[in-house]
Amino acid sequence: MIGNAKGTISMAAAAAEHPDKPGLGTRIAYGFGAGAYGVKDGGFSYFLLLFYSQVIGVDARLVGLAITIALVIDAVADPIIGYWSDNLRSRWGRRHPFLYASALPTAATYFLIWDPPAGWSQTSLFWYLLGLATLIRISISFYEIPSTALGPELARSYDERSALFGWRLFFAWVIGSIMTVANFTLIFPAFVTAAIPNGQFNRDSYQLYGLIASALIFVAIIVSALGTHSHIKHLRAAQAKRALGLKAIFGEIFETIANRDFSALFMAALFGAIATGISASLSFYFSAYFWGFSSEQIGLITMSVFLSAAIGGAMSPVVSRTLGK
Repeated sequence: MIGNAKGTISMAAAAAEHPDKPGLGTRIAYGFGAGAYGVKDGGFSYFLLLFYSQVIGVDARLVGLAITIALVIDAVADPIIGYWSDNLRSRWGRRHPFLYASALPTAATYFLIWDPPAGWSQTSLFWYLLGLATLIRISISFYEIPSTALGPELARSYDERSALFGWRLFFAWVIGSIMTVANFTLIFPAFVTAAIPNGQFNRDSYQLYGLIASALIFVAIIVSALGTHSHIKHLRAAQAKRALGLKAIFGEIFETIANRDFSALFMAALFGAIATGISASLSFYFSAYFWGFSSEQIGLITMSVFLSAAIGGAMSPVVSRTLGK
């Protein structure tokens, strides 16, 4: 009892000493980690459907079905990962074990999805895509969910949290967009051949993309984990250990999901994600097949997102301070 009380007091004291404003290095490291999700999201939104349907030759309906099923499985897994992270007790706190554990599986599976086996049947490639898409989504969730929850623990004030998440969104957009633009302007043109005049339809180009992108994902996650590691002693600890069965655990998860405000936010995010996904997936189809743009021209058009990210990143803390929530 006395030992537990001392431990609680020391944790409270450490939390009280935690600076309200994270240093520049911490903010950059925390934000840089979101680049992992930006790279993954760019690849899934812009290239995955086109790669498997137009380059590998899988029926587009099967590709869409695999991507949708993986998304549904991830939606079920996310609350469980969040609950697990909230209640984890370790010497590295609640969040960092997930950050470190997610780096290698996310990078490895992301590389493999862009290098499918040759000569497999449509059915076999469907299961290959479904399995890896599911693993990637769950692996990146092991990073993204605890990392997002880490933000309010690093910055205690509302304005600082807004600024911190501004860094996060900025790096997610910029790093993801750099990888996308590099694909069109550098990688695809390098794989133009007499038989394949547009490198966008050469499967070898996606192997190189997968290698570079997976390395970038790994580096982003590790930099974020290491850059915020020193703050572990100041972060909130998990609540007292409880003996909960599966029924009680899922009961708490469903109680959160059933919250009216959460449901409204969830549905808004869901419809926003659907609209963004459809727009992104079809945009390169239109650019390549309707407008007949080359990969370099598509890359130049895609560069416009850098301006939007810079404007949004600069304006978000100003708007939050002026207008509040």
